[in-house]
Amino acid sequence: MADYDVESVIRKIVDAKGSTWSPHEKIPLIAKELEQQKADLRLFLGNCDFDMNAIYNESTELCAESKDLIQEMEKCKKEIEQETMAEILKSIENHDQIAKQLESINFAWNIVSDIVKCGKYVKNFDEGREAQSFSKAVESVYDMLKFIETPAEGFEQLDLYANTKNTARLILDSLLNDLYQAWFRMISYTTQPDSSKTVITLNINIDNSLVSIDVLNALDKCEKLSEKISEFADFLKKEVFVPILQHDCLVCVESDEVATITINYKQNYTPTYGDVIGNLRLLFHFLNNKFNVDFKPDKSIMRMLGNLIASELCEMLIKDCFIDTIPNNINDLQRYTLVTNDIADFQNFLTVLKIFPPEGLSLLSYMDRIDVLFADRSSQHFLATARTIMMKDLSVTMSIGVEKIPDDPVSFDIFEDDPHVVEALETFDKTVPKSLFYFPRCMISKTAQELLDLVYMVMEQAVQCSDVVCKKLYYTARLIFELYDAVVPYHHENYLHTIPQYVALFHNNCMFLAHNLQMLGDKWLSLLDREPQYAVGFIDLVQRVRTLGHRHLAAHMQQQRKQILDNIRSSDLNCIVVKDVLSENAEAAVRQCLRQLQILKNVWIGVFPPNVFTRLMGTLVNMFVEELIHRVCSVEDISMEMASQLTDMYTLVVQKSPTLFQSQSDVEQHVKSWIKLQELIFVLGGSLKDIENHWNDGCGPLAVHFKREELRNLIKALFQNTQFRANLLAKIK
Repeated sequence: MADYDVESVIRKIVDAKGSTWSPHEKIPLIAKELEQQKADLRLFLGNCDFDMNAIYNESTELCAESKDLIQEMEKCKKEIEQETMAEILKSIENHDQIAKQLESINFAWNIVSDIVKCGKYVKNFDEGREAQSFSKAVESVYDMLKFIETPAEGFEQLDLYANTKNTARLILDSLLNDLYQAWFRMISYTTQPDSSKTVITLNINIDNSLVSIDVLNALDKCEKLSEKISEFADFLKKEVFVPILQHDCLVCVESDEVATITINYKQNYTPTYGDVIGNLRLLFHFLNNKFNVDFKPDKSIMRMLGNLIASELCEMLIKDCFIDTIPNNINDLQRYTLVTNDIADFQNFLTVLKIFPPEGLSLLSYMDRIDVLFADRSSQHFLATARTIMMKDLSVTMSIGVEKIPDDPVSFDIFEDDPHVVEALETFDKTVPKSLFYFPRCMISKTAQELLDLVYMVMEQAVQCSDVVCKKLYYTARLIFELYDAVVPYHHENYLHTIPQYVALFHNNCMFLAHNLQMLGDKWLSLLDREPQYAVGFIDLVQRVRTLGHRHLAAHMQQQRKQILDNIRSSDLNCIVVKDVLSENAEAAVRQCLRQLQILKNVWIGVFPPNVFTRLMGTLVNMFVEELIHRVCSVEDISMEMASQLTDMYTLVVQKSPTLFQSQSDVEQHVKSWIKLQELIFVLGGSLKDIENHWNDGCGPLAVHFKREELRNLIKALFQNTQFRANLLAKIK
């Protein structure tokens, strides 16, 4: 049957394009169309291959059967609700009871199971003790303690639980005590201290026997082996390694089980690196023979000990031993590979013994900064050497300098191609005195020359080294002179305060060092084959060193001046105004001052340069003379007898003073009051007429060397009031 399009049929019957239509007009057409469709349906069903009646009948029967099934299912539902649900509820109730019974049984079973396991552990412990196996006994107790840490529910409420736990702990403590005793029998050490030495004895009795391995495994099982090895490692580090690095030690292996370390205490003793390496080799070889026991795969006491001491041992060896092997001069540094080879062999030895790991630690790690360490080492050496030189006796002397500055003209022919250079050098030669480049003949301490030689040694070594070392040594050279300022005055303080020769030598030493400091920077740069990145110079230290010498010489001159003044002021010369006649102490004081000056001459002549000696002696003599003049000129009355005494004493001074100088003519040039003293002697012994002649109306020698008031007072003190004296005093106004 072809598809039937209802919409097209309706559109055909109901023409929308028609102007008007009514339903009554279309109903006959629709009815006709329906009849036509019924006829077509009957024709189609008649021609169809299916028996539609049979199908209809079958469907009706199926419908009836379905209704019967529904009724039967409703009946079954009612039976289930009334009978089966009751039985199900009853079954659920029975299930809950069974579950509670099962839970109770499981609770009891867990408790009984824990009790059985505890009993099993106790049984294993007893078997281990009977078999004398520490490891099995420890394992049983240790496992039991770990097991009862998480007991089954209800087990910990039983008295048996607390008893078992306490018993297990007591058993473990007892076992640990036995294990510690066994460990002590295997590894023990004693220390016998004394005032002069200490003897340490190591007694180690570990081998590959089952007993030793059993003890080690038992300690390892209860996590106490690491603790015991750590205690032994701490003992080695503090009581053995440190003395070996710092004192005279002797390691002696007396037998397979016994070794001794004898520590001898010596003052200012530091062992060589060879001694340290040799002692440590013997010690570790002995330990390796006993500790190299693998009680577990890849686990030995030696390896565990190495893990505990490797890092600190490496640091101690580098810091307290190997750094000290760095030489303090460039020649030894070039041969330093002999030392590094020994250190590398020792490290390989420690690695083979499993003390050091194959990688990660190096005894030669300090070589990465060898320049800095060498610079520090050299600096410390030179400063220590300089300090030792400075503390030597200053009285061991040597002559140095030139007697006379040469007058030979300087030739500038080598610069004749450059007239500007020649002109500059000629100007320099005219303006700068030649004395700047020459040191006068005098005596200095040999220590000053030794110190300068040491600075030259520093300079020669510095120019051969890298920039880092060169710069460090340059500052070291400067520090040597700054150290001189601090050490010498302090160390020789007593001598510089009491012995004139020491003061003179110290002054000369300072001048000598300052003289060389002026050109030391230029010498340094001339030897250096590269341009430094820092300023090189010692000029700033010149005045500092000179001032050091001047300061101590000035202080000593003040001391000598004070002694002279004290001698005079403690005699009758200090109280002329109340005396008619001077006692013997006045002349004794003058003679004592002359003796003091004579001693200074004997000590200083030939030590100071001639010009310095003359100026110093002239200063002291002039001060002495001025004090003598002042004693007389300040008096209001002088008797004739006292005047005679003063004349004799002052004449003695005039006779003796020229002998204090190298040339007798020096006294007139360097003692400003020398003529004044002679004129004073003339006044003391002369008459008023003689004085008038020497005054010569203000043109004579008395007018040159005396002030008017001084001369008037002197005349009044010496002569009685007469008309002639009055006339003379009137002329002197």
